[in-house]
Amino acid sequence: MGKERYRAGGVILVRPYAEADRDVVNAVARAAFAQYSRDYADWPGFIDGIGRMAELAAHADVLVAEHDGAIAGAVAHVGPGRPRAAFFPDGWSVIRMLVVDPRQRGRGAGRALVAGCLRLARDAGAPAVGLHTSPVMASALRMYEALGFVRDKDLPPIRGVPYGRYVLAAADLPRAIGLSG
Repeated sequence: MGKERYRAGGVILVRPYAEADRDVVNAVARAAFAQYSRDYADWPGFIDGIGRMAELAAHADVLVAEHDGAIAGAVAHVGPGRPRAAFFPDGWSVIRMLVVDPRQRGRGAGRALVAGCLRLARDAGAPAVGLHTSPVMASALRMYEALGFVRDKDLPPIRGVPYGRYVLAAADLPRAIGLSG
């Protein structure tokens, strides 16, 4: 994606992360996960890690969504060959930490951010795009499944919350990009 910017639906601007976004991106990540405070064991430890989302920019392409000039959400795209969890093949692209400010939900920021990741995956020639999520994240899971992601593997729980790995084959990227972007 480089320096490319694009608008989704004429309202959401998706752009690359800039260091000046750090504090806001971290705050949005904490706000986005706050609804799960009763689901995770050791919530303080978990949210501390979530609140450092901007650190993903060291090994991933972090994208930011803006709505009316305010950061509405963020996501990380881990391209092929970059550090990732062992349960993702090295050649895949991986979507990590999709977060949308609760006050900004329903405006398309999540779909626009996923579309940005899918474009990066396509441009990188990844054979598949993977992500991991949990049934407790019901709205995100519905969106991923609507885009064509399929659960292919159960993963160990994270702090007591069940997770699964989801995958979208490269052949399905054009359709998914069309649906999300």
